[in-house]
Amino acid sequence: MKKIVSIIALIGLTLSGFAQVDRSTAPKPQPNPVIKIAIPDAITIDNGLKVIVVENHKLPKVSFQLFIDYPTTAEQDKAGLGQIFSELLACGTTTMTKDVFDQKIDYIGASISTNPRGFFASSLKKHTPQLLALLSDMILNPAFPQEDFERLKSQTLDNLASLSTDASAMSSIVSGVVNYGTEHPYGEVSTEETINAITVDDIKAHYAKFFIPNYAYLVIVGDVTQAEAKGYVDQYFAKWQKGAEIKKPVYTLPKPIGNNVYFVDKPGAVQSVINVTHTVNLQPGHSDEIVLSVLNGILGGGSFSARLMANLREDKAYTYGCYSSISSDPMIGSFSAGGSFRNEVTDSALTQILFEIDKISKNMVTDEELTLVKSSMTGAFARALERPETVARFALNTIRYNLPKDYYSNYLMNLEKVTKEDLLRVAKQYLKPAAMNIVVVGNQEIAEKLKVFDASNAIHYKDYYGRDKAQLKSVASGVTLQTVVDTYLYKTFMVTDKAAYDAKMTKIQFIQTTHKGEIAGMDGSLFMTAYRGAPNKSASITKVVSPEMTAVVSKEYFDGTAGGSFAMGQGTKKLEGDDLAKKMKPSFPYSQAYYLTDETLVVELMGIDVIDGKEYYKVKVASKGETDFGYEFYSVETGLLEREEMYTTDENGEATSMIMTYSDFKDTGSGMYVPYIMEMNAGGQIIKFTLTEMIVKKKAKSAAFTGSFD
Repeated sequence: MKKIVSIIALIGLTLSGFAQVDRSTAPKPQPNPVIKIAIPDAITIDNGLKVIVVENHKLPKVSFQLFIDYPTTAEQDKAGLGQIFSELLACGTTTMTKDVFDQKIDYIGASISTNPRGFFASSLKKHTPQLLALLSDMILNPAFPQEDFERLKSQTLDNLASLSTDASAMSSIVSGVVNYGTEHPYGEVSTEETINAITVDDIKAHYAKFFIPNYAYLVIVGDVTQAEAKGYVDQYFAKWQKGAEIKKPVYTLPKPIGNNVYFVDKPGAVQSVINVTHTVNLQPGHSDEIVLSVLNGILGGGSFSARLMANLREDKAYTYGCYSSISSDPMIGSFSAGGSFRNEVTDSALTQILFEIDKISKNMVTDEELTLVKSSMTGAFARALERPETVARFALNTIRYNLPKDYYSNYLMNLEKVTKEDLLRVAKQYLKPAAMNIVVVGNQEIAEKLKVFDASNAIHYKDYYGRDKAQLKSVASGVTLQTVVDTYLYKTFMVTDKAAYDAKMTKIQFIQTTHKGEIAGMDGSLFMTAYRGAPNKSASITKVVSPEMTAVVSKEYFDGTAGGSFAMGQGTKKLEGDDLAKKMKPSFPYSQAYYLTDETLVVELMGIDVIDGKEYYKVKVASKGETDFGYEFYSVETGLLEREEMYTTDENGEATSMIMTYSDFKDTGSGMYVPYIMEMNAGGQIIKFTLTEMIVKKKAKSAAFTGSFD
């Protein structure tokens, strides 16, 4: 009975408690709690190196971050030097090769990554002395070996070659150019010319001038005490020699008048990349930085409830994502907004992006928006504090930017104070809805629709390096598709007129070529052999040859009436239907010989284009009724075909591209003048081929045409 009475009493108290709560209104948010973040003081040793120690003894690990805060300067005609330097820094020392260095790192289970301003490294605490010995050797005694330097330059050039397939990278480069100008460090662009201009001596000079301790911070985080850290620094970094003071340069930024539209043509693109951007005079720690972070969270800071996302994705279904950012920087900050959009809605999407920027600059946000974003930012800040690296970053920022010692302790309190009035004030002060740089990378067909967004009703065309891109020039009087094609064929077969060409074609009825290709990171080579026979016979085989195996990747064949193909993983299939009909058409020696007679093709001489300072006749080639197409570029100077671009759309609607460039033209000794170097760029994958064999015969006979490859 006593137990029953107790239960009834407990129920009564519970019901009584419920009765006192008014559930018709949501509870008011509580003020953000006061937090204490201990920002350690920096220890400065005699050579000027500043050391920041953040103790965390939960795990037996220690990490080291070196950051050299020298004034940012433009690399000018050697743009790209800093990045090559950072990779070369980890390529061995004067006391050990890169292989030995890497083996020692692996042996202790440590990790090291370098960057243009230092490194990040970590290991178990027990291996700290070994790790620091290696780091010290890397910083004090870098080898900068010539062989690795050449390898890194080659890799960098390969990366540049893939730029033409990466719309986002193009957008980023052009945005930097138009926001900052090419003389500014944030606007300069690495090109083939600037990379080739860099030497090992330049790397060594950069190291001597900029990689100095009196501009450096060493942040140590983990299972280490202040006393241990001081001992480590004295032992391993005290011998690092102080350098001379580096003068801080001053740069002048472009001042856009009105909105300016910059367009980069990416043929075949099914989506446009839009970036609406401008610079922002906002340094780290500025009193408006937190307010602008809240503003950006409401505009397009990443959540599905942000205005850009709600409008362009949820409401209009123009894109999978549309975002914005407002960032501070010691030199100059920036604002950007945009995303990737279907071609047909590019202008509509841009209209909505500009509408949202203008709207938030003129009208207060809602209470709900403000509360939601502040709550989200509070949670993100609290979660970040769980990581000791966060406290280390706070400490570095506090010392580097001379922030108040309680800047981060007061962060949540200052976040809580942000009002709608504050947001409207900073939006009007920092956003420039009438002076934006509007960068669009996409298909040429959408460009004309973008003129209305430009203050002067014009389109400023750029190439993917951010250089001004002139529109196609008219060809000279007398130049036609016929003359361009004839010049190419005559040059290739080393004749001067049609009569000599026709006579030579009676003696050349078969051409066989073999190219050897090298793929970065692959222990082996790619061999492609192509066979052509008059009037329409063809065959090809591609093999991978490595020390372990030889494998056929693909092959196809056609003997004039029938044929087939094979692809690794797909098996063999018979040539039929439209594919067979296309093969039945004459194609020897090259398809160009039939451009003016093949009624299934649409071939157009578009004009003169300029690529890397060189003029080319640009010819568009497409099959009637098909969306796939290509461009051919014939040198105005030599008449030779030096570049081909092919644009296709797969079964999923995804655009793909392949660019072929031809160089090192030579007389083969067989009556033909052909390129010995062929570089293939397939969606950013670069393969360089070299001609290894060429056979020219009078009779069009080969077992390959029937599928028998030796």
